[in-house]
Amino acid sequence: MGKNNQRFEYIGKLNPAIAERWNLKEHTNKPIVIYNIVRRHIVKRHLKDFGSEEEIDYVWSKLRSIIKKPDEVFYNSSTKGLEYYKKINDMIIVAVRIDFGETLKIMSFYPANQNKLNNRRNKEEQMIINGEIDDILI
Repeated sequence: MGKNNQRFEYIGKLNPAIAERWNLKEHTNKPIVIYNIVRRHIVKRHLKDFGSEEEIDYVWSKLRSIIKKPDEVFYNSSTKGLEYYKKINDMIIVAVRIDFGETLKIMSFYPANQNKLNNRRNKEEQMIINGEIDDILI
């Protein structure tokens, strides 16, 4: 149970290498959870992207493996969160809000196209050039 009696599911924790990569060391090993109410948001906002509620449920069932073994992770400065990318049937993005509470929260997940991934890679390269992050691999 979470605040206001909202049910949530423990998904994983912030991997130390990812936390270090994105200068989020103070959040290392913090639990990552998803509140059940997020499903309503995903159905409302991304049902057309997924094609069916069954596909949303399938991706939901894969959240633990996405967080544990993502293909790529990027920091999104505009949302102040991490984006976990994983190829399942399609490329999926899991958006995790970084804040100073006890947990990190999955705010949404949705399919991504190759352009979105390429844009994130380009932004990461620019951050390396600007010295905002180190050029290390996870």
